[in-house]
Amino acid sequence: MLPSIEKLLTLQDRDQKLRATLTEIAALPAEKAARDRELKAADDRLEAARTRQREIEVERKKLEVEVKSKQDQISRYKNQQLETRKNEEFSALRHEIEMAEKVIVELEDRELVLMEEAEALKPALQQAQEAHVAEKKKVESHMASLITRRENLDARQKEFEATRSSFIDGIDEDLLDRYNRLFKSKNGVALVTVEHGVCSGCNMQVNMQTILEVRAEKEIIGCPQCGRILFEPQ
Repeated sequence: MLPSIEKLLTLQDRDQKLRATLTEIAALPAEKAARDRELKAADDRLEAARTRQREIEVERKKLEVEVKSKQDQISRYKNQQLETRKNEEFSALRHEIEMAEKVIVELEDRELVLMEEAEALKPALQQAQEAHVAEKKKVESHMASLITRRENLDARQKEFEATRSSFIDGIDEDLLDRYNRLFKSKNGVALVTVEHGVCSGCNMQVNMQTILEVRAEKEIIGCPQCGRILFEPQ
C-alpha cells in the first residue's frame, strides 16, 4: 500500500471520529428540547388536574351561594304568605316557593355531581403529581447527563482538532486538498476499497484498467464514477 494512502486512511479514521463527535454535539439541542417537552407535558397534565379542581371548588361555592339565596327567598315568601289575606296573592307566593324549591333541587343535584367529580379527581390528581415528580427527576437526570456529554464531546473535539496537524504531516498539499474535498462531499468517506471489481463507495463496477492501476500502487487512483480514492484491502 502506498505510504500516502496509509497516511490518508489514518487521517480519515481520525476525521470520521471528529465528524461523529460534531454530529453528536449538533444533536444535543434537539435532545434537550425533547426532554423539555416531556417535562412541559407533565406540567400541563398536572396543571390541568389542578385547574379542574379549582374550577369545581369555585362552582360549588357559587352553587352554595345560589342555594342560600333561594332559601332566603323562600323564607321571605313564607313570611309574606303569613301576612297576606288574599287568596290570589297567597297562591302566587306558593307558586314562587315551589319554583324556588325546584331550583334548589337542581342546584343541589349539580353540587352533588361536582362533589362526585371532585372525589374522582383526587386519585387522578395524585397520579399526575407523582408522574410529574418522576418525570422531573428523569428530565433533570437527562439534563445532567447532557451537560456531562457536552463537556466530554467538547473536550474530544478540541483534542481531535488540536492533534490533526500531526496526522496531515507529510501528506502532499494537493493530495490533502483532494482528500478534504472528497471527505466533505462524500459524507465523510474519501478513501474506499475496490473489491471484486466494485468500488465500495458507490457500488459501481470498476474497469480492469483502473483495477490494475490500483494494484500497481504507483499513484493515487480515483473511482471513475464517484471520484473517491481507491485502494485494495490488505
